[in-house]
Amino acid sequence: MYDTIVIGNDVSSLVAATLMAHHGGKTVLLSEGDNQYVYTESGYTFPIDPFPLTGFGPEQICTRLFSSLGAQCEEIPDPRLLNPCFQIILPNHRIDFFHDKERLLKEMQREFAGHTENIRRMYMSVSKIDDFFEQWIRKNPYFYPCNFKELIACLKNIPGLIKEKLRLSKTLHTIKKNPTLYRVFETQMALFSNYIQDAKIHSNILTAHTLSVPFRGIYYHPHGKESLMRSLRSMFIKFGGHLINNCSVNNVSMQREINVDIDSYDRMSTIRGRYLITSTKWEKFASLLLNNRKFGRLKRKLKSLHARYYPFTLYMGVHEKCIPEMMASYSVILGNNGNAKLYSNIVFLESSFCGETERAPSGKRALSATVFLKESPLTLTDEEFDDISSLIFNSLDIVLPFLKDNIDYINVNKSIELAKKCQGLVSHKYGSDTASFFGLHNICSNTPMRNVFITGGMLMAALGFEGEILSGVNAARAVIEQEA
Repeated sequence: MYDTIVIGNDVSSLVAATLMAHHGGKTVLLSEGDNQYVYTESGYTFPIDPFPLTGFGPEQICTRLFSSLGAQCEEIPDPRLLNPCFQIILPNHRIDFFHDKERLLKEMQREFAGHTENIRRMYMSVSKIDDFFEQWIRKNPYFYPCNFKELIACLKNIPGLIKEKLRLSKTLHTIKKNPTLYRVFETQMALFSNYIQDAKIHSNILTAHTLSVPFRGIYYHPHGKESLMRSLRSMFIKFGGHLINNCSVNNVSMQREINVDIDSYDRMSTIRGRYLITSTKWEKFASLLLNNRKFGRLKRKLKSLHARYYPFTLYMGVHEKCIPEMMASYSVILGNNGNAKLYSNIVFLESSFCGETERAPSGKRALSATVFLKESPLTLTDEEFDDISSLIFNSLDIVLPFLKDNIDYINVNKSIELAKKCQGLVSHKYGSDTASFFGLHNICSNTPMRNVFITGGMLMAALGFEGEILSGVNAARAVIEQEA
């Protein structure tokens, strides 16, 4: 008999499980399938989800998480703060996004001299809105006021937010007159938020939070998210948590007591508990949880926030001489030729550092190229993937003209296999048909049942990677408050 049963193999479910175990509850984490966030072959190591890490700065979400867990220095991942944080490369422009605001403004002035003042005004509004938001979520991780005092504090800030929102809207409208510059900011929104807005950038908290990401810091670790997962798994077990890997969940019974039937190592058993936390990324989430008639309203709400784009990554090992010396570890290539199968013709590049033998043999680099598909990889044929791979290489020719002659390792079939197999680990891009004043579209961890809670990055998709962490924190907090 456990206090809490957690089902999932993503970041959010592990965060929730670790917090519950640290709180003192007897906790079991049921993880179906392979939960490794790295792929290793032919001497190369690739993060399965190669997107940048955020939230590791002072007083930021990941730092606060490990502080709340009482982690020792050796237990905390130590990613590298990047500067420049990332690059956006167009046929006639290359913009380095620096950690320092003034340096970034000088870079923008170099590339878009006629818009310097508008860009400066935009970042002033963005900083003011994001400063309020960062302070607010530290005190209110649910976003919404939980008592009358918090409501009054929120209302006092509304006039100032509306003022900055209108100023930001006016500036973005002016910037839109330069389609290339506007597309740069659209690309940044797509890269760091997992919520894709419609065809224009809105003046809201989501926009401000996402455009200010470089100033909060972007981080790199050789193993990406796996570094975080390893630390949390170790702490979960240290706190007395029970981890059951590679099991198959066959049935979930939700009454006053939770009963989960699993098949683990060719042995059938039933796990019993008082509370259940399940990830929305769990493959059987819809069939074993949402089909319960009590969850009809929640099902409709989750359906309204649907996946619009799915990442597909080509993993390559290359000779380092084909990678330009000034190319950042995180780069985005924007081509001019659109394609109906891809989102905005974006190709995101992640590469290991020169001399980083932890990820590639000496003299070589690990390189990942990711695009966003409009259809799930599970529905595409091998022929369609071959076409998509050709499109990726055509885009890479813009900045890596000698790439094909310097490939040391590539296995397109393996990349396709991982894309289909690891949809529960990678971050989708979500969208909604409804508008929101704040633009956050967050969904609560509570369900119609008092002892069942949900977690997962889609609940706070607008916040990207940090939303995955915060969703796990909120699910654990909801259970703890229920017990109180």
